[in-house]
Amino acid sequence: MSSKENELAQEKSEEIFKDWEKLFMSLIQHKAVNALDDENAQKESQSDNQIETSGNSRNEVTNGEPEGRWVFALRHGERVDLTYGSWIPFCFTDNNTYVRKDLNLPVELAPREGGAVAYSLDTPLTRVGALQAYLVGEAMRLAGIKLGSVYASCALRSVETAHHLLRGLQADPSIKVKVEPGLFEYKDWSLSRGLAFMTPLELHKAGLNVDLSYKPYIDLNIKTSETMEELYKRHEYVMQSAVKDPNYEGQNLMFVGHAITLEMTVTALKYLNKGNASDLPPYKFGDNLMRVPYCALGSLREREGVWTVVKPPIPPSINTNSARYNWKDLLEVEKKYE
Repeated sequence: MSSKENELAQEKSEEIFKDWEKLFMSLIQHKAVNALDDENAQKESQSDNQIETSGNSRNEVTNGEPEGRWVFALRHGERVDLTYGSWIPFCFTDNNTYVRKDLNLPVELAPREGGAVAYSLDTPLTRVGALQAYLVGEAMRLAGIKLGSVYASCALRSVETAHHLLRGLQADPSIKVKVEPGLFEYKDWSLSRGLAFMTPLELHKAGLNVDLSYKPYIDLNIKTSETMEELYKRHEYVMQSAVKDPNYEGQNLMFVGHAITLEMTVTALKYLNKGNASDLPPYKFGDNLMRVPYCALGSLREREGVWTVVKPPIPPSINTNSARYNWKDLLEVEKKYE
């Protein structure tokens, strides 16, 4: 292993090792916390855990009352850049050829305009991130949930998440990912370093199940700043338009995007409930934005035309961090026997 390979994700690994040490010490001191125990949750009634989730949402019944369709919001899966840090110099040769240096990195990366630089601005999922998305789709399939339409932010990590979600769902082949720029996160978070997105055709050629016939609601200008109100307004326009689209009347919808996508979905549908009245609370990010993990799922349910936040029909998931193993550590062990 070269010194350059050793440097890949070294800082991330050291952070994780420190976390592991804390967890291990808590275990041997019998102070481990059960990750499946929600300290803020009250005991749920049996009926709450037995929501009917067949694909025909108009005929579903919960607690004796008819229920309407679902709208889901999903954050993307684990992303390469936040897992490995500065990964591009380690994984691309001088002639712009991608070389996989870790098992959690993608096996291959499709050609795209801008090459390695574009991938540094528009990160893909890790292999674990793809699995996280697949597991959500699989759980929805096992729960009997069907989707009529899936919209994804134009960020590669979001499109890939939607693609693997549909794989796990084993959805009808006619259900394809609608790439919607209006679902991208706050532009000002990325403008200083630049933005670069793959075209739907590039995504299709990369093997992703995207809808090439879809016409986006928003044409996003990636070179201009935006206000908080503009951010909320474009999300509202996309989400409300999708929900009201007569082509998907009575069908369940999914919006795949970013950490903000979950609360944006709630805001958009609550404004829809109120007829977009002018006396609603001002736009402001929630206090829990930094507590939205990869592939976090939010859900709303329609009842008599009113949208309400409800418990998702599938369990959440949790996994531990993992660091890179240095095989040279075994040389120290070997020395003891020489």
